[in-house]
Amino acid sequence: MEERHRYRSILLFGMPGSGKGTQGAVLGQLPSFVHISMGDVFRKIPRKGKFGREIEQYTSQGMMVPDDLTVRIFERHLNILEMQELLIPELHTLVLDGMPRSYNQAERLAGFIDVIQIFHLKIDDNRKVVERLKARALSENRLDDMSEEVIHRRLQTYHDETFKTLSFYPGDLILDVDASRRAIDVLCDVANRLARIIRP
Repeated sequence: MEERHRYRSILLFGMPGSGKGTQGAVLGQLPSFVHISMGDVFRKIPRKGKFGREIEQYTSQGMMVPDDLTVRIFERHLNILEMQELLIPELHTLVLDGMPRSYNQAERLAGFIDVIQIFHLKIDDNRKVVERLKARALSENRLDDMSEEVIHRRLQTYHDETFKTLSFYPGDLILDVDASRRAIDVLCDVANRLARIIRP
């Protein structure tokens, strides 16, 4: 990846169904934040195109999209946002949901994003996560979350690969948040921390 400016960034970590998208969408409504959900970026890419066909090979089976492809799509998405002036690096803070998802991605993005805070949304009860994912699949027509086999594979992938990515970052950047609570209670914890670290 070509190094340019570094994007000030907040990372949302957590297993599928932990509420990253919900929290990111709320933060993205604030004037100085730009929310990017890599899952949404992947889903919006036309399935008939080259990227779309390649992505579907992995997501339909609950597997992670390879690092190289993910980083290329992420960089392209940032370029599009900048060209549309929806992202102005000097003014905006990125809220990244689902990026980075592996230690290798974190290494590749180190010179590209300036991480100022990480929220680790934790849910200890896997059954609650499975219930959330099934409910979301029905309400949002996410076919990839309908199958219990795919759900369990995604959760295993998170524990095997994504969770380890946290170890790339200094511990003082990470705030563990109990994400099994109501979304509004999780948001209060997130907002309180951001109010302390974001300069006016």
